[in-house]
Amino acid sequence: MLTRLRNLGDRWLGRGSAAITVPVMDGALKPNRGLDEATVVAELAGIDDLASDGKDLWLSAGAELFRLDNGQPVPVRQFDADISALAVDGKGRLAIALAGKRVQILHVASGGVITNGESLDAVQGQALHCVNALAFEPDGSILLSDGSQRRGPNQWCHDLMELGNTGRVARWNPETDAKEQLASGLRHAFGVLPFRGGALYSESWRHSVAMARGRRELMHELPGYPSRMGVAASGGFWLSCFVCRTQLVEFVLREPAYRKRMLEEIDPRYWIAPALASGLSFLEPLQGAGVKQMGVLKPWAPPRSYGLVLRVSDDGRILSSLHSQVDGKHHGITSAVECGGALWLASKGSARLLRIDLDQAEKRV
Repeated sequence: MLTRLRNLGDRWLGRGSAAITVPVMDGALKPNRGLDEATVVAELAGIDDLASDGKDLWLSAGAELFRLDNGQPVPVRQFDADISALAVDGKGRLAIALAGKRVQILHVASGGVITNGESLDAVQGQALHCVNALAFEPDGSILLSDGSQRRGPNQWCHDLMELGNTGRVARWNPETDAKEQLASGLRHAFGVLPFRGGALYSESWRHSVAMARGRRELMHELPGYPSRMGVAASGGFWLSCFVCRTQLVEFVLREPAYRKRMLEEIDPRYWIAPALASGLSFLEPLQGAGVKQMGVLKPWAPPRSYGLVLRVSDDGRILSSLHSQVDGKHHGITSAVECGGALWLASKGSARLLRIDLDQAEKRV
């Protein structure tokens, strides 16, 4: 009852959960050109997730699995559905999610031959629907985030506009087939990582990163929508934010009548909503000051799409960040992992695999 009264008060006064303010990017979050200055290794339509055991780098693009060989991605295997998540354990095992509905274990022999192993399609009697991130734990168990029970991995924007809260995080042991649901009722779970003996997860629409046990937040009120995480060798982790928040989108999310009409009547490509890439059509909605003036799009204009990766310490402090600003080209970063002394990034918005030397990526402001 008290929560309901508090929410009504927030809506009336425009504060708390009803506020449309967005955190300012300053300090360690000060915008830079780090992502736009990254080396473009390859262009792969549909590139989405990366995984590394420190020696090999694996990547997914659509329904195809690739491995980095001599600095270039080489196709390894084609599947019958898009790969929505990827993980590797360094012991000859890969885990992939297909169309968000099935997790498949792959065994990689020394000669490069890949064979199918165990698979998972449900947890606690509830079918998987939107598996978008995977991570191996030290004991061989797999953490997974199932973003939504209503929308698939490619319909994340629909889930945002519908205020989706059906995400969950689970653990699966392929050897014993033991399954455990660690958290549920999440506002789009999108990222998991073994952390301090437990499980860390990203909750995109809550703009936070939290521990599964007790739902204790490690980070909150982020300026972007957090997604996948990758371990940092020097401690802490890398966090990709696939797009930034804006006051206009925050306002639309708080207007149910407007959102309902927009979802029913407008092509999803032209919603007032975040996107992985922008500037592709004159039909895209104007985003406040995000309008070209004198033929120039200002880098500080409100973003429809953006590139952002955060370097985070063990205690949740943001140490540094890498950006592709509004007028940049490497937007929609969906994965960031370390391998071979470099940080590798998947820019889904530009369909590019990026590389930054680790000492440059770690550079503090």
